[in-house]
Amino acid sequence: MSYFPFFVEIAGKDCLIVGGGTVALRKAEKLLPFGVRIMVVAPVFCVELQKLDGVRRIKRPFLPEDLEGMAFVIGATDDSAVNAEISRLCRARGIPVNIVDDRENCTFFFPALVKRGEFVAGFSSGGNSPLAARYIREKAEESIPPHFEEAIALLGTFRERAKREIPDGQEREKAFRRLFALALERDGDVTKTDLENLLKGEGYEKDS
Repeated sequence: MSYFPFFVEIAGKDCLIVGGGTVALRKAEKLLPFGVRIMVVAPVFCVELQKLDGVRRIKRPFLPEDLEGMAFVIGATDDSAVNAEISRLCRARGIPVNIVDDRENCTFFFPALVKRGEFVAGFSSGGNSPLAARYIREKAEESIPPHFEEAIALLGTFRERAKREIPDGQEREKAFRRLFALALERDGDVTKTDLENLLKGEGYEKDS
């Protein structure tokens, strides 16, 4: 059965990562740009994780009380029994859990991510082949044009005004398309006059 890709707000939420090796490090590095509060529990931390800013480290084995208040949990230890226990406890408490390289003990998967500012795309094989998901992610990254992040940010600032000032849905969609093309063409350097012209339907050839 395939998994539905929810995009959820995790900024300010608490996340527990159990494990102190390079796998735990990679998970923490993926999460940090999204503003999540990360607590890592492990008897030993790898050098890179020990130096990683933005995480709280607790140097001891996992305890069930570590789950208290967590929005989601990642099990990344090299002990399958500990990982299975983390999964069991999380499921009993209704906490989303990801156990690395153990599809059956997961209630969510980490996608292969492409992130450019506010633009985020995730690719998952449902736990069947992370390699396949990474392959598609790399192809997607290659296809993203330069200054895509700036174009996305500009569209965000334009959206609310367009909703108010262009009541016709089809015309509003055309304006978004024109702005997006213009932003990519000019590397995101679109002037206030350009925006005003788009809102007024001026400064471009009418679509046939």
